[in-house]
Amino acid sequence: MQGWKKIMSLADAYKAELKKMLLMKNGIDAMVESHSSRMPSRLAADLYVKEGQYEIASILLFENEED
Repeated sequence: MQGWKKIMSLADAYKAELKKMLLMKNGIDAMVESHSSRMPSRLAADLYVKEGQYEIASILLFENEED
C-alpha cells in the first residue's frame, strides 16, 4: 500500500476502528485492514495512516493509550 504506513496491529478490529475514528476526528487520514486472528470469534486488524502523518498519529494514539 503505497503512501500508507502501518502504525499498529490490534487483536480486536473494533478497537482498531475506534482508534481510526480518533485519528480521523483529528484530521488524520487512517484506514483499518482486518484479518483473521488466532481466535475465531475475533478479527485482528492493522491500523494504517498516511506516511506524512505518521508522527502526529503516533503522538495522538500513544498519548491516549491510557483511556
